[in-house]
Amino acid sequence: MSFQFLRIAGLVAMGLLASSYSAAQQDGGAKTGMLVVAEDVVPQTFDPTQSSQIRTWYMWQLVYEGLVRADVSGKILPVLATQWTVDAAQTTYDFTLREGVKFSDGTPVSPDDVVFSFQRLSEKGLPYAKDRFKLLDSVTKVDDRRVRFKLKQPDAGFLLNLGSPFVVGSAILSQKWAQTHDPKREMMGTGPFKMVSYTPNQQLVLKRNDAHWNKEAAAKVSDLTIRYMPEQSAQIAALKSGQIDLMFPSAEGKLQLKGDPSIAVVQVPSTNTIRLNIATNKAPFNNVDVRRAISLAINRPAMVQGAFLGEAVPSAQLPPSYTWAPKMDSLKYHKYDVAQAKALLAKAGYPKGIDITLNHLAGWSTYLDRFAELLKTQLAQADIRVTIQANQNAVWLDKQNKADYEIMDNEYAFQADPLFYLMPRPGRQGPNPPELDALIAKAQGGSADDYASQLAKVAVMEDDLVFPDITIAARHAWVAYSGKVKSAKPDPTLSRTFLAGVTLK
Repeated sequence: MSFQFLRIAGLVAMGLLASSYSAAQQDGGAKTGMLVVAEDVVPQTFDPTQSSQIRTWYMWQLVYEGLVRADVSGKILPVLATQWTVDAAQTTYDFTLREGVKFSDGTPVSPDDVVFSFQRLSEKGLPYAKDRFKLLDSVTKVDDRRVRFKLKQPDAGFLLNLGSPFVVGSAILSQKWAQTHDPKREMMGTGPFKMVSYTPNQQLVLKRNDAHWNKEAAAKVSDLTIRYMPEQSAQIAALKSGQIDLMFPSAEGKLQLKGDPSIAVVQVPSTNTIRLNIATNKAPFNNVDVRRAISLAINRPAMVQGAFLGEAVPSAQLPPSYTWAPKMDSLKYHKYDVAQAKALLAKAGYPKGIDITLNHLAGWSTYLDRFAELLKTQLAQADIRVTIQANQNAVWLDKQNKADYEIMDNEYAFQADPLFYLMPRPGRQGPNPPELDALIAKAQGGSADDYASQLAKVAVMEDDLVFPDITIAARHAWVAYSGKVKSAKPDPTLSRTFLAGVTLK
């Protein structure tokens, strides 16, 4: 039967995605047609199967595309596939590829490339990427235009994961190109831009992909340069002097730009959540009462004011923008209660408190640095003594991937499939509670219409178990741009795909 566009009613209350699929192709009339954008964290890899880091994903999505795309309302939009069907058992999906689509090197996209991309994910992908498609059994070529995905069992979030705007594990690569190039160091896809060069720790140079299949969605600028500038102060100075055209300021950066008539600042109420990952396979964190105590000792409203300068909202695992998510005041362990936290520690056998180490991602952002310090202060009130281990990105990430930590601060990006706000990360914590596995399996195996209500039940159980992590807040974000930019329309996913739609004066 024909697959109808998937919707999760009321998924996000912030409105529809401001898509770049609507503007007519133009170069904005600028003499060079070049847009220069600042980012503060360099990409870890260019391979779309090899990173769980948000800011690495930003570059993939400018060059690579998937078969479909999910917007923030849960609607599935056609991209490299124009239509798809699903069988009555909800386990076989047939996708028809768009005719005439070419990679930026001019070679046509074929079903063989789709099969190759997912085989490569299965064989070489990071567990985080593979976990999005863990119910996928096989991907096979049907004919010259069709490809078949078979699932081991129904998965209500399958199309949402396939349509992630960050193309984690779902990007379509050229099989022929990958035989002679290293995808970790280079990119070549079907997206609005193609890669020209990369100078490590300095800049990534992209050029408009004139072979893009959708002329209406083609990049509006001829050239895009991403400059990696870790210091916000340097970015602000560069924006004001015209060395860059667009940046993503922090809360304090926004305040510094306030009142400058030459700079436009647009607020984005994001779905990014700040969390504490917990190594539940290690004592004392394998004790649920210890985890409950840590969560109760965190004053989330004070954290919003202190760490995020008021530019965030308290959050449980599901961001409050998901209207169907359980409300914070209905959850038992997302409140602030130091006395109860101490009582639970005593019950767990730690009447004098505990000493723990935080794997802190230093230099990622000023708000995360403030978060770590304020967390230490807050937890101390419940006799939870925190040592902050400040690690730079490479060390922090290595510890995350090897589960070599006790607790660690983290930030989760928008997830097309909201289950991934809730899903335990493979290898990052101890064994999943059987009752949680059963509830997640029920949600995945049910219908798309019931998916949201089932995920809400998962969220309630995770609050009770304080597993797999502790969520603190959903932060706001901003885009600032100079007078050279005519129009820039970011969306709540914080996806960088909107850069293809930026127009210049």
